[in-house]
Parts: sequence; structure tokens; C-alpha cells
Amino acid sequence: MRPLDPATYCDPDPRDEACKARHLSKYIFPLQYKLSNVFASESPATANYKQPDFTDRERDIQLLGTCKTPKRLKDVVVLLEKMIWRHGKCRYRLLRDETCPSKVSTLNDHIH
Repeated sequence: MRPLDPATYCDPDPRDEACKARHLSKYIFPLQYKLSNVFASESPATANYKQPDFTDRERDIQLLGTCKTPKRLKDVVVLLEKMIWRHGKCRYRLLRDETCPSKVSTLNDHIH
């Protein structure tokens, strides 16, 4: 795997990274922010009940507005920042190709 090119790489803004980590924490720990979640979802007695979709919480998070990060999550947010930074830095395609090389030739192989 080739290292990142230092001429084109720039460190992400720490404020943006912290904001992304707090946003991600609202998906992972919805109860801490008083958001609905799959485990505390109340189902009515009717047969036509449809389970809410918890994969996209953007609307719920917008309705919540700005709020403080709970104390118990302060240390976790630091770990989430690191995880997001490493995710952005990782070259998944190169890693995949190195680990699991394809035996099928692609159009790019014929051009070069």
C-alpha cells in the first residue's frame, strides 16, 4: 500500500471532526440524547403497526436541536473522533485489492 501523498494531504479541521463525532454519537447512543430507539419503542396493540426506521435519524436529530454532550460520553466522543479520522485516512480499495486480489481482469488492465 502506498502512503498518503504529503503534498496533497491536509489535516481535517478539529472542530469539524469533533462535530462529526458528536453527530455519530447520537446514532450510536440515542438514549443518552433522549432520542427514540429500537429497544424502547412502544408498539401499539393494533395489527397494522409499522416499526420506525432507525437507520436515518437526521430528522430526529434536527428536531432535538443543539444539546450538550452527556458527561458519560465525553471519553467516547474522543474515540469516535479517532475512528472517523482513521476511516477517512484508510484507502479501502487498495487494502481490498492487496488482501483479496481479483482473478477477473478489468478494462483498466487491458488499457495499460
